[in-house]
Amino acid sequence: MSPSLPGLRFRLFGFPVTIGVDFLLITLIIGLQARPGVYILEWVVVVAVSILIHELGHAFAFGLYNIHPEIRLWGMGGLTISGFVLPPRKSILVSLAGPLVGIPVAIAVMVLRPWLPAGDPIGVTAGDLIFVNLWWGILNLLPIAGLDGGSIATNLFLLAMGPRGRTPGLAAVGLCSVAIAIGAVFVGFVYLTVVIVFFGFFNPEPYQALWRIAGGGAHGPRVAGVPWPRPQPRAETRTDRKGGDGRGRERGRERPPAMAAAESRRAFGEAYAETLPGDAGEASALDLGELERRPAPLLSDVVGMVSRRDDPAVATRLATETDPLAVLGIVARIVESKRVPQLLGTLRREETLDRTAALLKLQIGLHSLGRFEDALAAASILGRVGGAPSAVLEARSAARMGDRKRTAAALERAYALDPIRLSDAALGDIARLGPDKRVAEALARLRSSFPVN
Repeated sequence: MSPSLPGLRFRLFGFPVTIGVDFLLITLIIGLQARPGVYILEWVVVVAVSILIHELGHAFAFGLYNIHPEIRLWGMGGLTISGFVLPPRKSILVSLAGPLVGIPVAIAVMVLRPWLPAGDPIGVTAGDLIFVNLWWGILNLLPIAGLDGGSIATNLFLLAMGPRGRTPGLAAVGLCSVAIAIGAVFVGFVYLTVVIVFFGFFNPEPYQALWRIAGGGAHGPRVAGVPWPRPQPRAETRTDRKGGDGRGRERGRERPPAMAAAESRRAFGEAYAETLPGDAGEASALDLGELERRPAPLLSDVVGMVSRRDDPAVATRLATETDPLAVLGIVARIVESKRVPQLLGTLRREETLDRTAALLKLQIGLHSLGRFEDALAAASILGRVGGAPSAVLEARSAARMGDRKRTAAALERAYALDPIRLSDAALGDIARLGPDKRVAEALARLRSSFPVN
């Protein structure tokens, strides 16, 4: 999402378009520096139309995969928002589509220019169309964080190295961005440096990856209150995926849930705050960075309950626990002891005041630990009682399992219960399914409940 201010809204070729006030103001300020007042309006219109053409290239490319995005012009550029994360090859095609539409427009104007009437204002407009479309297209092909070239470079690493290529790909983009920004200062092209800084502020991942590879401290610095992630030991994160149940295997054996990697703990904290927003003082103020650094506690009392197979006591303990990290520890103990089916059976049979709370926490923990099939079982017991957040989490687990039908059904139930805004993590999980008409329609209904302000 962009931090764009309110602006002009309309539909173009079926795509929702928003032209933010911030975009118009910044374009106006840039134009004031280089042209007389009579051509300010012409400059703003040319820039808006040119960047809109660029974003339409992305939008039509998304349409090839049955995805219907929205377009926003904001700040110093544009953004095409789909809510889906495409595989690397498709993502590269979508990223290339913008420049490959804008640059030909500039070439077409260059070819036609000798036949156009000489002088102003047509000559000025033609020159601006060539400059903006050609400049924006070339700039976007550079490996700069937040621009199309940066996305293309990262996805090329993913194609070459698989998932392991994400961090080095991001780091390479971060390094190129820094080098280009410094070089632009030395050659007097400070505007390019400003652009890189602007887009880097909203796309910090490449710089975070570069800092990690460069060895930026034990815990890493913080930017805007968000801790920079640290690389995790290979023994924690190296898994071989077998079958469709989404469960991690490490060298032929189950990965110990109690040793869940930092990314799993962070995912748990985010899902906990999203699914139990009113339960929690501690979850709402949860420091996700601290959660990444601290392992789940061993909880000797829970170990004793589990060893005695006292599932009702475990369920009660789970329902009454308020520390999110302790909740994750309880679920880890349950998974490690292979008593998830027994606990689900207990919660299915026993109607207690704590049943819903226990099931919600169990669903969150199972999903975060990669036990998607078990998380779906918990969601089935909850049904409509779990509310819209539980339905969204069910959709995420179903998407990770590749179950399109259940993903769509869960999203439709979430909309019927209480339409909620989907987080980036939720959209990322659902995007794993790839294009699906019913899922896309359900997402569109949810998105329509929260129009852009």
